[in-house]
Amino acid sequence: MTQVTCQVEECRFWSNNVCTANSIEVRSSGTRKVNTSDDTACETFMSKQ
Repeated sequence: MTQVTCQVEECRFWSNNVCTANSIEVRSSGTRKVNTSDDTACETFMSKQ
């Protein structure tokens, strides 16, 4: 499995800067044209709560 680095420690799938989700979905954050990573959003995110 490919290792995906993640910096969102509030996510249920975060473990020491690595995403542990079985699959990951990333979408554009609503902008028409994506130019940078700031224009994207991880749809896999789930709060640790």
